[in-house]
Amino acid sequence: MSRIQKLWRSSAKTNVDAILITNPINVRYLSGFRGNDSVLLVRSSGAVLLSDARFTLQIEEECSGLENVYIRAVGEGMSTALAKVLGSTTKRLGVESETLTLGERDRIQAKLPGVEFVPVKNAVEVLRQIKDRSEVDAIRRAVAAAAKGFDDIRAALKPDQTEIDVRNEIEYRMRLHGAEEKSFASIIAAGPRAALPHGIPSGAKVGDHPLLLVDWGAIVDGYMSDLTRVIVLKPTKKLRTVYETVLKAQAAAIAAIKPGKICSEIDAVARNIIKDAGYGKCFGHGLGHGLGLEIHESPRFNSVDETVLKPGMVLTVEPGIYLKDWGGVRIEDDVLITKTGCEVLSRHVEKSFDGAVQ
Repeated sequence: MSRIQKLWRSSAKTNVDAILITNPINVRYLSGFRGNDSVLLVRSSGAVLLSDARFTLQIEEECSGLENVYIRAVGEGMSTALAKVLGSTTKRLGVESETLTLGERDRIQAKLPGVEFVPVKNAVEVLRQIKDRSEVDAIRRAVAAAAKGFDDIRAALKPDQTEIDVRNEIEYRMRLHGAEEKSFASIIAAGPRAALPHGIPSGAKVGDHPLLLVDWGAIVDGYMSDLTRVIVLKPTKKLRTVYETVLKAQAAAIAAIKPGKICSEIDAVARNIIKDAGYGKCFGHGLGHGLGLEIHESPRFNSVDETVLKPGMVLTVEPGIYLKDWGGVRIEDDVLITKTGCEVLSRHVEKSFDGAVQ
């Protein structure tokens, strides 16, 4: 069954005549089209991609399995095109309420005054939670490109390099190893700045501090990886204690992951270990998040997500401890849920404390 067919079947209870997909990521997931300024209209008979002449050849290359395409004329607005394709028989239109703007809704309503808008929130996002073989393969390659980039910068790390230097180098190196792009703005934070979970790289010199936190990822065929490691430059007893607490929490959480488990249960495993070590207030974010065409997808490992884990899901596991004026440690891996447990896709990236020492 195709992704479009799965979407239509999953939305049967809404009793809509058509579903309008406006989120570009979801358009790509369902049709293969990577361009912009386009929408996908899904009906029981199939789907129609509405685009414009700039993308005619691109659509031919990327959407070989899509039978129906509507290319808007020059000056023809999307609402006019939709009205032509939908026709007056459409009474209930499913819409992605998270991405359809008020302006777009009003323009469609003006062309089709009798249509009723029915929210189908997260309908595609739920389908995207379960990755097929091709998606998992792309994520594997994204992990490999990121891992090789990290190995390169770690081997060549110099004390006079700045956080910005390291960011530039790792993003360049990932591309050399097959990445089409970085999956997010790399977080490179030395010493006290590692207490900022999403710190922006600065001119701080690596060699002036005892640790360097590197949070980075690559995109391959549109799919993303997301990893974090800490490079230990000047080992101390406190740094070892914090580091090994985080590593213990991550290992316990990964060991608990298997189909049927609840996301919040996995979060609690890691959180309780950090809390018992006296650092509970220093771990202020969720344990992890889904990964795929976007860097943050559902489901999420946090205290409130009750999603049941299923084979094919890919999530990060990234506990952390952050101490003001000292620094922070976060260790992050990408994990695939399997039929019997899980597979750590980034298991070959060194993360023991002794292995982290530069």
